[in-house]
Amino acid sequence: MRRLLRWLLRRDPGLAATRRAPRIAIAASVGFLACRYGVGSPTMAVYAAFGVLGFGVFSEVRGTPAQRTRTILCCCLAGLVLVSIGTLLAVDTWAATVGVLVAGVAVALLALGGPRAAGVVVGLHLLYILPSFPPFAPDQLPERLAGLVVGTGLLALADRFLWPPATPRPFAARAASAARAIGALLEALPAGGEECDRARRTATWAADRLRLGNVPVGERPTGPGTVDRGLTHLAAALRALHGRVEALEDLAPAVLAGPAGPGGSVHDPDPTALLAAVAASLAETADALAGHHTPPGLDGLDAARAGFTARRLRALRTLGPGEQTVRRAETVVAVAQIAEEQRIVVLATHAVRRPDQPVPAPTVPGEDPAEGPFSYAGQPLPVLWWRRLRCHLSLRSVHLQNALRLGVGLALARLVAGELDVAHGFWVLLATLTLMRTSAGTTRAALPPAMLGTTIGGALAIVVVLLAGPYPVATAALLPVVVVVAVLSGRLAGVVASQACFTLVVAVLFSQLAPPTWQLGPERVLDVLLGAVIGLVVGAAVWPAGGHGEVRRAAARCLDAAADLVDGTTDWLAGVAPVAEVTRRLSVMSVGLVRYEATYTQFRSERHTGHDHDLDWLAVLGVVHRVSRGARSALAEPPGPDEAVPWPDLTARLRHDVEVVADRYHRWAVVLCREGDDPHPVPGPPPGFVHAGLLAVADLPDRAEHAVRALRLVDAWGWLGWLADDLVLLERLAPTSEASLAVA
Repeated sequence: MRRLLRWLLRRDPGLAATRRAPRIAIAASVGFLACRYGVGSPTMAVYAAFGVLGFGVFSEVRGTPAQRTRTILCCCLAGLVLVSIGTLLAVDTWAATVGVLVAGVAVALLALGGPRAAGVVVGLHLLYILPSFPPFAPDQLPERLAGLVVGTGLLALADRFLWPPATPRPFAARAASAARAIGALLEALPAGGEECDRARRTATWAADRLRLGNVPVGERPTGPGTVDRGLTHLAAALRALHGRVEALEDLAPAVLAGPAGPGGSVHDPDPTALLAAVAASLAETADALAGHHTPPGLDGLDAARAGFTARRLRALRTLGPGEQTVRRAETVVAVAQIAEEQRIVVLATHAVRRPDQPVPAPTVPGEDPAEGPFSYAGQPLPVLWWRRLRCHLSLRSVHLQNALRLGVGLALARLVAGELDVAHGFWVLLATLTLMRTSAGTTRAALPPAMLGTTIGGALAIVVVLLAGPYPVATAALLPVVVVVAVLSGRLAGVVASQACFTLVVAVLFSQLAPPTWQLGPERVLDVLLGAVIGLVVGAAVWPAGGHGEVRRAAARCLDAAADLVDGTTDWLAGVAPVAEVTRRLSVMSVGLVRYEATYTQFRSERHTGHDHDLDWLAVLGVVHRVSRGARSALAEPPGPDEAVPWPDLTARLRHDVEVVADRYHRWAVVLCREGDDPHPVPGPPPGFVHAGLLAVADLPDRAEHAVRALRLVDAWGWLGWLADDLVLLERLAPTSEASLAVA
């Protein structure tokens, strides 16, 4: 027994499927048998069973117990509408085909709502296609709706009281741990030693757990609501803050030495007070996310930041020219960016903890919060859903591609099944629904195990029908047993066993509705084969590359937008462009990032073969995110009018360096569009260009008279340094391939 338990825990961590199987079996069996033999309605029995199986087996109902109950109840209401429409349109093949197309696309777009909404898409599709085939009996609609209510009601009760699923750890708890760990690292930096090493390891581990790839699908905050978007903002800002702290560690001797350090001066921009304010704010953020404290304010952080900026301006006026000034300039940029990222962390925490209120301050001075990155805070959920949908109403959106692909596949399956008068046409659509994937390659890979499992299940169904079919009591007793085995088999034995067992479940169910015949098994196999072939044909004809085909183009568009944003932001820092131009380019970048993130999520879910020369697309996503956040950080400070820099030669030098960096981002976009990942045709920026630019600023004889202008130039070159490092990162991560195409 101990060996069996260890084996079970290896195959089923946490015994999630082991608890789920009897829960689903009891709900499905009670609903089906009560309606079939207690009420005497076979129609109610079918819809009660599929109400449980649709959302208990073919769907993933995720979240806390209260969230799961709300999800099931919402699915019941939506199912009542879908069953009604499907029943009324089913009498005519062409009307039913158009209805399946429209409903297929509309329901598939629910995936825009994040994992909780995406998890029930298959179950809702199932309820629509279930009444689309004989018997065409609109007069049975009340029984169908009653059966659905019985099934979903039993599922909701079983989910709460029969071995309920474990409550997932909230993503906010991960963010709280990361905030606390990064704050502890900041506090440990000045002392160094073993304590600092321990804090560094803890902070790295906590920040890495915020990557969506390291978060279970059901816990990922990818929905359009304020809380989910705030958590996404929060995770990105915390990871960026951790990256800046890591960079600061390399420069710690220069930065943290302060006025007493070697070669220091009382006018040095000592960052100790600002870093302490950031650490304190991080501790308050962690308490707020854990529910122990209200969201922190910005007064202390902004005051410390203003003091640090004032010290930077004094240092620019008083420190002499040469290497020491350059060394200080290179390092304090990291400190200023740490403070800016923490400001984003605080605002995101407000959005998470107080979703019905706007954030208390803009991210950029003078900007309307309703127009900034936190414009979603305080907005009604329908408005946020519309914004998300509008962003994806493009043929370049993988969500729209998936919805159209699935809708066309289901419509074609319905038309073929109706025109050929297939005996069990429902199973043709079910096969198309469950076997069609987001790329042709993944669909082909899913077909062999599904066909093998269905064939095995059909053979078993013949045996069951011949032995137990004439005895309703025997098949009724078998029903909960085969449902338990079917639910468990997918986790313990794989797709083949799962497909075989569900074929057997179908045989046991329908043997109690009509006199069973041995043809049921072979017919099920033929139906699945027909549905799978339709899925393959549509998958090969409609965006067959799936996420892999789109992620390259999405990355290229984001890199192009990043290059434009770099160009516009540095123009503003040099005083030759208005701030409105930067905010316009930020808006373009934001739309591109939303689509890129969705595309990357789908890409990670697909089967990858023959793509050995891909870039690390997550690293590219991180690069463009850092460009966006760096632009916002540049807009935040230092304050000053949009006036031209009084050093035309220095402005021309900055423009040349900006053009070099932006050109490299544009070239990377061209490389990706031409299906090549070889970085050698994209030379990096010349080494030492940042140091040379900062040295030119340090050697200005009149920089004390124009300290704000000089500080903006320092920040501009400091930002270009980070961007150049990202270009080096791309080159290091890109595989070299002889097949990669050169870019002139």
